Amino acid sequence: MSSRLLKSLAMGAVMLALPVLAFAQTARVEGMALQGDYIKDYTGIFTYTSGVTGVGNLIFAELGNTDVHNASTGAPGTLDRGVGAVLSNLMDGRFGTWGIFLRQETPALGQGDAFSQPNPGFGGADPNHNTNESFDLMWGRKTGTTSIGLRLNRSFFKLEDKLPGVTTNLLYDVPSVGGGDPNLGRNIFGIGGGLGFEMNPNSSAEVSILYQTRTFEQSTNPGARNEDDGTTNWQVAGRMMFQWQPNVMIVPVIKFYNFDLGNKVTPVGGTATTFANTLTGWQVGAAGNWTVGSNDLFVLGVTFAQNSLDQQYDVLGVSAVAGVGDTAKVTETLAPQIFAALETHVNNWLTLRFGANKGAYQKIRVEDKGASGEEINLNLSSFNMHIGAGVKLGTLQLDAIVNDQFPQTLGGWFSNAPGGMTAFPKVTATYSF
Repeated sequence: MSSRLLKSLAMGAVMLALPVLAFAQTARVEGMALQGDYIKDYTGIFTYTSGVTGVGNLIFAELGNTDVHNASTGAPGTLDRGVGAVLSNLMDGRFGTWGIFLRQETPALGQGDAFSQPNPGFGGADPNHNTNESFDLMWGRKTGTTSIGLRLNRSFFKLEDKLPGVTTNLLYDVPSVGGGDPNLGRNIFGIGGGLGFEMNPNSSAEVSILYQTRTFEQSTNPGARNEDDGTTNWQVAGRMMFQWQPNVMIVPVIKFYNFDLGNKVTPVGGTATTFANTLTGWQVGAAGNWTVGSNDLFVLGVTFAQNSLDQQYDVLGVSAVAGVGDTAKVTETLAPQIFAALETHVNNWLTLRFGANKGAYQKIRVEDKGASGEEINLNLSSFNMHIGAGVKLGTLQLDAIVNDQFPQTLGGWFSNAPGGMTAFPKVTATYSF
């Protein structure tokens, strides 16, 4: 494998680790630059499915993310929209709690939207991007001190053209911005389940597993195909909420995850070549949730994590075809990442938030596992900070990510910078009843 390819992989890993490409969860959590695992928020039900029984009745809307721009015009585009509902009193609750979610994009594994990042680091992002979610359903029931939650979701796109002399059997996802590798836009069928336990009056625990098969097939000439060669993806997660003191809750979290991105290329009249691409990772962390002031929230925590990418073909946008048979391994270690955030209720209708995370010790290693044995090591301390706001209008809660320049420009009114500024690049709405 050439030095140029290895350096490209290293730079790709660094770019993915930088804040400009990092996203958290939906608007409230993202406004504090946190993982939703470490606080109480309804978006936790997408990782810990048993939690669907504890969020009550709500209807919510993802009103879109304008951070992504149209690849051809550069104009802001509103993506990742959706509407969902959790109903615990349907038929007086005799048949449990039900959830249904209608989305523009397939969410990241264990998350509420497509641009969420489930775990820290460059490998913390879900590599799949499918713009055709078919359905996402959840069901849960609480019996005594035990809760159970189940999930079923599917995303599928198929385009088949059988005209003579024209492309045949073209089956793949079409990313909404700028094309892309169909290997990273796979069709999904997923199931999940979780259990929640109230261990005692001061502590509870949740465990969950999400399993998905992700497939694709692309055939642009008769007899030639590019298709999946490995479809298994999973995540196992657990957390506990321990009320240590009346104003302090401790939340330890542990996660393991695996994405199989293998693919197989068969030329016309040729022999198939397989490429083994696997992204795996783990994290262990804990956070303290302090109730401060007038029912405000301060979060301080630390997480240790590692992400590992074994690559043979085009996972970071760099093709290793020239070195078929060689494999590059990219390993990122966070030991640890520290995070802190504050959410304060200014009055009965306005909430302000800010938070940051910092890689106290962060190392990226790129190895050529082929003949050359070349290795590149990068040490960095990535910093990521977000600010957010929430407005309560009757029973409707609006939460937004606030543009980083808002405090200095007040939404652009006092800015000398050319062009306009999107003051609130992401907004969600929640209605509880």
